Amino acid sequence: MRKAIKVVSLALCLVPGWAMAAERCVIEKAVFGEADAGTVLAFKPVGSAAVSHLFTVTGGKLKLDGHVMYDDESKRPAGMIMNNCPEGDATGAELRACTVWTGVPYALDVKSGHIDILGAEGSQAPDAVLLPGIGPALRHSKLWDKSGLKDIPWDLYEFKECKA
Repeated sequence: MRKAIKVVSLALCLVPGWAMAAERCVIEKAVFGEADAGTVLAFKPVGSAAVSHLFTVTGGKLKLDGHVMYDDESKRPAGMIMNNCPEGDATGAELRACTVWTGVPYALDVKSGHIDILGAEGSQAPDAVLLPGIGPALRHSKLWDKSGLKDIPWDLYEFKECKA
């Protein structure tokens, strides 16, 4: 609970900086940081019609790849974070074995308190990105012992910088 209060307090202090920084940055150039374990979420350009967002999650010895695909049926993005998945055609069993986290990534607007789905590539980077359950997913994965992380990551990634 104390960590949650610390994150909220920090968020309230940094609202003006986040808003100004996010206005100058499109999501595919945005980098976000998480406070508890120090992991970093960095988006990158897609270059593919099948995926709406590509990103990496790094921290300690981890370097995980992720992507977001919009599900037309549920009208929500489906996010996946993977570790060393096979390239090209892969079976469902192979994908399950290399998938570390799945869920809906949410965009947070600190000023209004609004939570929404991620905007499309080219849209303004949000103040923060919420990846519900990412910490427990990493902690209970086979990667944890080799991750080099000392703390379990929190679900909230706050806007940090815009890559050139």
